[in-house]
Amino acid sequence: MRIDVKKFLFVGMHGVRNAFFNNAQEFGVVHFIDSNPSRPKELPLDIQHLMSAIKVLRGLPPTEQEEIEEFSLADGLANKILENKHKLEKLIEEQRVLKLEISRVEVFGDFSKKDITFIEEKGNRKIQFWCAKKGYSEDPELPEEALFVGSDHGLDYFMSVSKEMRQYDDMIEMRIDQPLGLLQKRQEVVVKEILDTEERLKEYEKYNTFLHHALIYKMNTCNLHIAEEYAQNELDDTLFAVEGWVPLNKIEQLDALVQKNHVHYEEIAIEEGDTIPTYLENHGPARIGQDLVQVYDTPSVEDKDPSLWVLVFFSLFFAFIVGDGGYGFIFLAAALYLRFKMGNIKKGGRRALNLFTILCVSCIGWGFLTGSFFGLQIAPDNPVQSVSLVRWLAQKKTEFHLQHQDATWQAWEKEFPTIKGMTDPDQILETAAVEKDTGKDYVMYSKFADNIMMELALLTGVIHVALSLGRYAGRNWAAVGWITFIIGGYLYLPSYLKATSLMSFVFGFSVESLAVQGIYLLEGGLIFALVASIIQHKFSGLLEITSVIQIFSDILSYLRLYALALAGSIISGIVNEFAASSIFVFSILLILIGHGINMVLAIMGGVIHGLRLNFIEWYHYSFDGGGILFNPLRKLEVD
Repeated sequence: MRIDVKKFLFVGMHGVRNAFFNNAQEFGVVHFIDSNPSRPKELPLDIQHLMSAIKVLRGLPPTEQEEIEEFSLADGLANKILENKHKLEKLIEEQRVLKLEISRVEVFGDFSKKDITFIEEKGNRKIQFWCAKKGYSEDPELPEEALFVGSDHGLDYFMSVSKEMRQYDDMIEMRIDQPLGLLQKRQEVVVKEILDTEERLKEYEKYNTFLHHALIYKMNTCNLHIAEEYAQNELDDTLFAVEGWVPLNKIEQLDALVQKNHVHYEEIAIEEGDTIPTYLENHGPARIGQDLVQVYDTPSVEDKDPSLWVLVFFSLFFAFIVGDGGYGFIFLAAALYLRFKMGNIKKGGRRALNLFTILCVSCIGWGFLTGSFFGLQIAPDNPVQSVSLVRWLAQKKTEFHLQHQDATWQAWEKEFPTIKGMTDPDQILETAAVEKDTGKDYVMYSKFADNIMMELALLTGVIHVALSLGRYAGRNWAAVGWITFIIGGYLYLPSYLKATSLMSFVFGFSVESLAVQGIYLLEGGLIFALVASIIQHKFSGLLEITSVIQIFSDILSYLRLYALALAGSIISGIVNEFAASSIFVFSILLILIGHGINMVLAIMGGVIHGLRLNFIEWYHYSFDGGGILFNPLRKLEVD
């Protein structure tokens, strides 16, 4: 829920200034306004170093933490961690360069630079090293003084002994600063230093928790100091004044704060150039949705809080895309294990775990509604199908075609003559099947289920976009017309595609009557949207007609739900098919690897596209964004 904020002016004696800000930090209800917004916002170096050190420790194996309460030691520890990290990075870079250099000169073997210098001085000769494209060693025009050493990396290598320095057109001179032996010895030293440095870094991991507490302590001190600088001194430094934002539901706490410090406050007018912060206050599932909302943007002060909407539809989209209740059970087992191992996790971590659990349950529920578990083809008469929405819809669709004896039914009778004369939809769906090596393939049921899933994805888009338009219909009158237009399009589409929709085989409407009503709604909605926009926005309202393309493309975008779910089911089906025809051990490996990869892809698709449909398609009609999150002076705590 978004709660409006008010702007207040605080005035008090200079002697209570420090106490007021200290208590304000304890209460955590005032977002103080900087009187000089152009001042630098950079964090102090000691805090930056602490944050960098904690980031280094995050990548190390966890160890038992050491309890230290002296925060003055934190800076020294952070500096030592960063010094070792920088040293490690330099050593790793040197190791990389050494590997390249060894690879470059390895073909020449080990030799002494002193011996080379001695030969050049005493023999009055110049020794040079060369490389050329492979095969040049067999070239008849190879210089006599060039001695072939060997081939490597697609090149031929040579050494020349001559009276003076030479240059050859077809060869490139190589400079060898250190021979192979010295490079290899240095490499051994570097590897040992890397191991030693890594061990020293691991020893500092026991200070991870301490550094987190030290960082929070320093951040609280820094934030308090910054807030105090926002105040302006008045009347020869006898008074201080500062402005701040306070949510409407925190006024009582504000009264307690100012009375405790004998500070006077008054509500003041919000000026045109003020940046009003957005205050969101949610609990339970809505708080989880708020975390999702803040992944993308902060609502503006004019926006309605979309937190719960985003959570509900993200869970639905994620389950639709994963499309497998069996995967949901595996995810739930992982969630329960994490809850057992991380029982003390708090705040953000706890909410993330709760979100994961919600997604797991959503996947399981969707699996039962669609009768989909691990890509297995479940027979229509299986008990699992008794709660399947898709099976029920497939029965209705079969019954509809049977009653109307339409072209679709004639085609199925031609393909499966045995269904002629049958009147029971369940019996028809079970009979219209073919035998395969992997089992019975229920062709009619699979085809109907496929069509139903596609329509459900499209219907989800219709409902989702219509809800988005409806949320802000009060400020955008044309939204009512566009909702009507969308409904009309959904009703008319089956006639245009010569298909049968849910409205026909579930609610009994004929395709022809739906098409007629759809045309009326399409035309009426479009006209209403255009007229309402012109009335509301005058001449610029004529541009509203361009929204037709946007709405059409946004709704079609929801077909990605069907496409991604179909892709996942195809992969799991192929994995099962190959596993069934393989030996036992290989089958187990294939199932584990194949379904494991498919689960990873499903999670990626579910998260990315599940959030995208909320943040792009849905936000387009009911979210302004660009807000600044309400950030009061408060005591930070370690999660």
